[in-house]
Amino acid sequence: MAPKRETALDAWGRELAYACEAAGLTGKQFAERLHVASSTVSQWMNGRRTPHVDDVKRCDEALGTNGYLTRYFDKWVTREIPAVWTDRWLSAEAHANMIQNYDLAVIPGLLQTPDYARAVIRFNRHLSIDVEELVRRRVERQAILNDENPPMCIFVIDEYALRRMVGDEKVMFDQLVHVRDLAQWSNIVVKVVPAGTRYYAGCPFMIAKLDGVEIANLDTALRGQVIEKPDQVAEIGRIWEDIREHALSPKDSLALIETVAKEWEP
Repeated sequence: MAPKRETALDAWGRELAYACEAAGLTGKQFAERLHVASSTVSQWMNGRRTPHVDDVKRCDEALGTNGYLTRYFDKWVTREIPAVWTDRWLSAEAHANMIQNYDLAVIPGLLQTPDYARAVIRFNRHLSIDVEELVRRRVERQAILNDENPPMCIFVIDEYALRRMVGDEKVMFDQLVHVRDLAQWSNIVVKVVPAGTRYYAGCPFMIAKLDGVEIANLDTALRGQVIEKPDQVAEIGRIWEDIREHALSPKDSLALIETVAKEWEP
């Protein structure tokens, strides 16, 4: 297996570690200075967690690095990692007991095969991205689907996403077979809005629910937008219910997925 390619986030974390060392601080002492958990600082330094831009500025202030860490982060890290996957959303997704996901143009990320994800990510206009690193991150997110206490996941996909070629015929065939297989898991429901359905409003989005708290993530043309205000999340919930009304039953959706998969079979 090829060694993991270093990302901009890895490099930024190393610069943070150097700055702490130069300041004579251990990771634990630095965490105390910032009033954050030691594990959080450790994950920043190891490139396993993306700090919020406000945290980056606080690091500069605490270490007296004159804005260096912020400039490095803005120039390299923010160009490499899509803003949609902020720690705030990833944490909500990882701890949710229910996830509702709608997509119009592509198969949702939690259901994507590595080859399909790779083909989608390669069309990203951010020229500095590390495609393989983003594929790895996307696949890692999917671990929540079959962990010890997986969330109930409901995916609604427009038929257009089943028929739109991403990669090539084999990529599409393998992807739809993968969706078909996942749709038979007890905690996963897949519904398809059939072609020919009357116009309905909605952009790609996800809703994560945990103990009565809901948070949404809108996938806009530029970046993801995390929504936490209850009234706004409720409005997205109403859109979700409207879209779901247009979708086929899980059984009929599965039959349609199997039919389209055969059409892609190379």
